[in-house]
Amino acid sequence: MTGVMDAAAGASWNRVMNDEPIDPALPVQEVLSRHPFAAPVLASHGLDTCCGGKHPLATACAARGVSLARVLDDIESARRGASGEDAVPPTMSIRELRRRFPATGAVLARYGLGDCGGPDGPDEPLAWFATVHRLPLEEFLRDVRRAAASETAVREPASAPAPARPFAPHFILGSLALTLTLGATTGMVNLLRIAAGGDVPISHRQIHGHTQVLGFAALFLMGIAFHALPRILGIGGERARAAVPTFWLMFAGVVLRNVGQPYNVDAAGRLLSLLSSALEAAAAFLFASFVFRALSQAREGKYGPADPILRFVRAGTIYFLAAMAIDAAQGIWLAGHRETALPVSLTEPFYFAALYGFLLAWIYGFGNRVVSLFLGVGAARKRSPEIALWLQAGSVPLALGAFAPGLPLPASLALRDAGLALVALSALVFLWGHGFLFRRAELPAMRAPGSPGFAIRAAFGALGLWAVLELAAVVLARTTALPAQNLWWSDAARHVFTIGFVTLLIVGMSFRILPVFSGKKLWSPALARATYGLLIAGTAMRLLQYPAAFRPVFYEIGSYMGVPVVLGLLLFTFNLFRTMRTGGAPPVPAGPAFVSTLPAR
Repeated sequence: MTGVMDAAAGASWNRVMNDEPIDPALPVQEVLSRHPFAAPVLASHGLDTCCGGKHPLATACAARGVSLARVLDDIESARRGASGEDAVPPTMSIRELRRRFPATGAVLARYGLGDCGGPDGPDEPLAWFATVHRLPLEEFLRDVRRAAASETAVREPASAPAPARPFAPHFILGSLALTLTLGATTGMVNLLRIAAGGDVPISHRQIHGHTQVLGFAALFLMGIAFHALPRILGIGGERARAAVPTFWLMFAGVVLRNVGQPYNVDAAGRLLSLLSSALEAAAAFLFASFVFRALSQAREGKYGPADPILRFVRAGTIYFLAAMAIDAAQGIWLAGHRETALPVSLTEPFYFAALYGFLLAWIYGFGNRVVSLFLGVGAARKRSPEIALWLQAGSVPLALGAFAPGLPLPASLALRDAGLALVALSALVFLWGHGFLFRRAELPAMRAPGSPGFAIRAAFGALGLWAVLELAAVVLARTTALPAQNLWWSDAARHVFTIGFVTLLIVGMSFRILPVFSGKKLWSPALARATYGLLIAGTAMRLLQYPAAFRPVFYEIGSYMGVPVVLGLLLFTFNLFRTMRTGGAPPVPAGPAFVSTLPAR
């Protein structure tokens, strides 16, 4: 693709085009010389100027396995779009648009795209961003073209706010710092100590889980939400004032829990545990306020009140507040007791509300809107998002009710199993409705280095596996004498969810969107693929806990699962760090001619 852009460098999209037909016998280099508007079309089909572009166009198409007729049709469409008012075709990247027509910056800012991709804008087509951000394509293109047609016609108003700051990665880097020190790495050490016959205090296992849930997954999601949610909702890209205090409150709270809980026998430890919960609760309040305010300001006409992303995000944030209320109760309990281990009645409800309520609902919402577009699989089956939401919404109260004080054990177990069954069914319905595992790309989808699409599909595959494991455990426990809800199997299923699904999804989505947010190019696609392999290997090793319930030797083997997981997270962190440190990505040709199927309102 680089060769295509080099050959077309300096060519003007505004030049008067002749009607000379494209001769398939012409060498690729000659086609580009005569028809520079064909550059992004050839690039979108993987055709470049390899070997100096001396091969005929027909030969190059045959070698790449692409349809010559389709290429010629796309070139003709580009010809029609490269004259007059259509000097800004839907396939033009925002980066190229801002470079050639600076006055369009005000229009992009008005539509909430002003700071996407850093100061230069992303190398993704206008039509793609219009679809992702749910903009009426024709109206958006009309405004952009008017600004481009007259550089003096559209100017930034004197009273306009300053441009939004570029994407700030402190949430991402902070969450990675926590998981690589107090979270995943500590979990790896705990597993190895247990396999070697050593003893790991319950408090150490609990702060490991606490760090992974709030310090890694939740902190990472909040960072993405502060940047992406306003843009997706169409309310502009201003930096949320609550972002920085939310980050530091949650980060400090997680650190203090790691310091305070193991030393809870001392007064200082109990005070730190209480302070930890107070800081985390304050962070949750600020984040929830930001989310609910953003939802209330969603661009009119862009989303109906029953749109899945609004409903999932709203429900997930409510579940987050429920989880943090339990977290506050943990802090109060630790402050009033000299014990270091929390009771199960305060840990299991927290995990359920945070993992299967908060994180899962947000992933459902963004999966419905964004992942479908990234994978090009189209809209979900009718009513499937709503059914998934109803099932999930019913699961959380049941699971939390299972730990109500004074409840008889049979009733408690029945509520727990019902909650697990419903949330697992919600995952299966969501996957069936969206087809992330089996539907091929039907719509144009942007290609991204590092194969993030594979990671995203693999992560949702892990979600499906987790759902099947949980349903099987409930059915077996209810219909046979097999203790299918034993701690080893429950722990294995939970780690399939947290490592195979949540962590792998975070990695895949990060490699897909963080370079776009910051206007960078992924530093190493090969390291990205190695990261996926390590996380998948770690998840598979955790599944050895199932046979380990019968033969403990399998636990010794599976205890090494922390090694590939931590190594994968190290590669992920290194790759992201190098990506953020590099300069802006070089111009990349626009992709295929995207068609927005969204209603123009």
